[in-house]
Amino acid sequence: MIILALFIFAIQAEVPSWAKVVENFGECHEFFYMGAEPQGLDQNAKKICQRYEYGGNFYASLYSTFHRIPLYSAFTFGQTCRNQDARKSGDWFIEPQLSGISSDSMKPEKNYDKDTLKSSQAINEDYSNTGYDRGHLNPNSFQCDQGRTATFTLTNSAPMDACFNRVNWKRWEDAVKGILRALPEGTAYLVTGTVPSADYRIPKQGQFDDPSSRDFNRVTVPTHVWSAVCYVSNVDRRLSFSFGYIGLNQPESRINVKTVPQLNGELSTLYHAKNVQIFTDDCFSNNPKSEEKVKQLYRSIQVPLSDRLDMSEDILNTFHSAMSQFDDNVQRPTKRPRVTDVAIDESFDSLEAWFENMQNMKYVSGSTCVLSQPYTGPIRSASSGEVQKRDDSQELVCSLVPEVEEGCTSSCLYKEEVRGYRCYSQSSEKLCSPQYSIITVSGSRCKSGHTCGTQGYQYYWCYTDSSWDYCSPPLPMGVGVGSYKGDGQYCRSDHNCGWYGKRYTWCYTDYNGNWDYCCSINDHFSALSGQTCKSDHPCDFYGYSYLWCFTTNGSWDYCCTM
Repeated sequence: MIILALFIFAIQAEVPSWAKVVENFGECHEFFYMGAEPQGLDQNAKKICQRYEYGGNFYASLYSTFHRIPLYSAFTFGQTCRNQDARKSGDWFIEPQLSGISSDSMKPEKNYDKDTLKSSQAINEDYSNTGYDRGHLNPNSFQCDQGRTATFTLTNSAPMDACFNRVNWKRWEDAVKGILRALPEGTAYLVTGTVPSADYRIPKQGQFDDPSSRDFNRVTVPTHVWSAVCYVSNVDRRLSFSFGYIGLNQPESRINVKTVPQLNGELSTLYHAKNVQIFTDDCFSNNPKSEEKVKQLYRSIQVPLSDRLDMSEDILNTFHSAMSQFDDNVQRPTKRPRVTDVAIDESFDSLEAWFENMQNMKYVSGSTCVLSQPYTGPIRSASSGEVQKRDDSQELVCSLVPEVEEGCTSSCLYKEEVRGYRCYSQSSEKLCSPQYSIITVSGSRCKSGHTCGTQGYQYYWCYTDSSWDYCSPPLPMGVGVGSYKGDGQYCRSDHNCGWYGKRYTWCYTDYNGNWDYCCSINDHFSALSGQTCKSDHPCDFYGYSYLWCFTTNGSWDYCCTM
């Protein structure tokens, strides 16, 4: 009986884990949101369906034989699994098919000749004595049973700095795992990937290394590691959400939470690709739940405040001096010190840079940066080449404040699809007036505790210490009508298209006193006086000598841009 038991155990121990190099991910499409793989990545990389012989598919990987690391692994979260804290011990697997060996088995490296394997994939020796971990893309802690074992393959790992992998990245994995475990019935799709560096590979040859001891410069070290999460609720689609996060593969790296569109944009830049898209339709990125989860991660695990801010040495010393009283075994103050106020200014070299940063900041952190210094001259703007090139244009200075929007349960953000500012009130979307400035159109400062906004009126304004004043409306920049042929000039940065006490919208277009009637947005659906062209009748000549359109209020008006 003992011999039989040992024989059965030996057979079970040798049951191979399987992986298959495929032409497309059709055989393991279930690990991708809507069955669609990420777009915009290396089309020459190998597609692998990671599976066991008798266990079915467990996840999918896109593997670069040039870099000898995966570009991503796509998987679903084992929500019903409750033993995810355990670890597998033993060998890491390799993929024989990548090296031209006719076998579907994902097997231990020791079963094959190393020289044969090394041509197109990493081996365990590449990681030894390098300071880099074999970092999981599909984490073993997100799976259970055979699914966990299947994650221990070098086609699912990339060189990660040991501190980054074991501390910073693990902290985010644990936080995401906590969020996903608490969800109701649904499916969580995840994609975790790498950005290969241009020329840094391991192992590096040291001063005293024997060149013949092993091959050097084989496995590319990623500059960045990223992950994207897409949760689809089976109960209520309004509970669905998505988010992403990305960090430098370095010991003291900051890992930053992102919306999926933001992550797509950053990866497009890092990969030098035209249009990276991780999830088809960005997976509910406009749902209020997405903003809620981004803010939750930002507030719970984003790097500490003192690491995010560039504090002067004096301010940092003052702060630490106050807090250090509670670290010493001496008589302590009767009450803990309280931070009663923090004043932080930021500078931007263009309106567009400020606008983009404010949109992101509000979404992620719930803070905004209101324009806090009067303009004394032109402001750089990508909307106007003439102003953009001026050497005397000044920087924008804004002050960080908590975002407060009455009646809103989400941030007040500009949405291009509706050409206006919107927020959510519970599950309903509504108009909102963003916090964006405390400087009026005449250069006065708003009264303390008051910011520019519509505040129940058609125009933007605020109280000042002596009375009240109009404010220049927030971006996007308006454009003048010109000669009604699409030749109008952009509005001045500090005098955007608005009402300013008139029955029509107007703005100054330069600093010489020239003004024009204006459209609030430079697109072919924006008409004069804040009107909107009908969706089936965009701005055009329509047989006349001027631009016009039928408007959504049942009338017509002049417009500015075809």
